[in-house]
Amino acid sequence: MTTLPTLSDLVSLKGRTAVVTGAARGIGYCTAARLAEAGASVLIGDRNVEGANESAARLAKQYGAKVIGADLDVREVGSVEALADRAVRDLGALDIWINNAGVFRGEPLVETTDDDWTAMYEVNLRGVFFGSRAAARRMIAAPGRPGRVIVNIASVAGVRGRVSLGAYSATKAGVLGLTRSSSMELVQHGIRVLCVTPSMAETPGVAEMRAAARSKETDGNTVAAMEKALRATFPMGRAAEADEVARVVFFCTTDMAAFMTGSNVLVDGGLTTR
Repeated sequence: MTTLPTLSDLVSLKGRTAVVTGAARGIGYCTAARLAEAGASVLIGDRNVEGANESAARLAKQYGAKVIGADLDVREVGSVEALADRAVRDLGALDIWINNAGVFRGEPLVETTDDDWTAMYEVNLRGVFFGSRAAARRMIAAPGRPGRVIVNIASVAGVRGRVSLGAYSATKAGVLGLTRSSSMELVQHGIRVLCVTPSMAETPGVAEMRAAARSKETDGNTVAAMEKALRATFPMGRAAEADEVARVVFFCTTDMAAFMTGSNVLVDGGLTTR
């Protein structure tokens, strides 16, 4: 009779190493926390290097794990390659790479400037390509390690259309396509590629956008009304918490998801069922 692995073994990441981009705060930070809690050594990359270092120190102390902060600009291929090299050098290997860094801007199509398009494309799609390529190269160069996986973060905007999100939606749809194609290429090397697709999540970035919008209000009720209408579109009646998305990303990195590759995992509160 075959002995099944225990649940604790399936979710353990002891001995594995991970990179999370854009992880100084928000979903990336929560993901890094879950990885560290499970025993992984984690490299946090972010343009806000001070924030990355502070977050790394906090998680290292909380979980007793090796967590390092690092400067990262996913728009620059040299920066991405340097981060991947640092993972191998300072953590000893590269097993998990999570392309989390992203930017959001919403404008009607005819009002979207060239700079707006370029800003979202460079981070949301080109940055994911740079990260996936850098990770894959180093994973292929070190065959035989278990649990090698690349996880990309997309958005429901890449699955369904929405007014004033044309450019953003295009970049996130591109992430879905990149996930599918790269999964087919890398499976022969024992590397899984998955995509996690959340809807709106409560993060510091969202809170800042909300505060900025409220500062421009004249009647004090516009943002509240918009948020009420938005929540009503979710069958669950609310947006996600950042850690609720991070838990699904974490699942994808564990042996619980060992037979999954090329999949797009929706974390949308049922939004795409409507």
